[in-house]
Parts: sequence; C-alpha cells; structure tokens
Amino acid sequence: MNKRTQRLWNDEVALIVEEAGETDSGYPTDSTETSRSIVLANKLSVQRAEFYAAAQNSMKVDQVFEVHAFEYNGEKLLEHDGKRYEIVRTYQAEPEYIELTCSVMPQTGV
Repeated sequence: MNKRTQRLWNDEVALIVEEAGETDSGYPTDSTETSRSIVLANKLSVQRAEFYAAAQNSMKVDQVFEVHAFEYNGEKLLEHDGKRYEIVRTYQAEPEYIELTCSVMPQTGV
C-alpha cells in the first residue's frame, strides 16, 4: 500500500488454521478447523501484474488483504464476509504490514 494512503482498517478477517485428521485405522478424514483469529484488515485491489502472473500459472487471484505482520502466523486460510479464501501468496513490503493474496475456495456441500 502506498505510504501516502491512509490505512483505515475497516474490514475484519478470520485467519484460519485447519489440520487434516485421520481415523484410528490411519485413513484420512476431512480437515477440521483448529484455530481462528479475528484481525482487522485493509481490503486492497488485486494489481494487474499479479492477476496476469497468477493466470499464467493456472491460478486465480480474487482479493488482497493487508494485516499487521505480528498478527499473521503462516495461516493458509482466510474468511471475509462469509467467503473462505486460500492464501496463495504473502508479501511484506513494510515491516509492520503483510499483504495476503487470496483465491476464493470452492463451496462444498449443497
């Protein structure tokens, strides 16, 4: 984010940790949520270069969120306004903040 732009921290996001489980017999089970942290964020636009670079690698980038670096601990999932995202890339342009580039996860169930 440009240093001249005021950071408003208007959005709340949930940073989520999920772990795959397994049965007593060792068979994999669905992932279960083990941790959820609600933090304030800035919702940013996906930059054109990032959008096209992702497309060249068969990825889709839907949203970028900026959070305080000390609140991010390597989580791979993020939830905002009822949508769940996979965090596909992180970028720390400044020591205090980290950008989380996200892709919407497909809905499961009916």
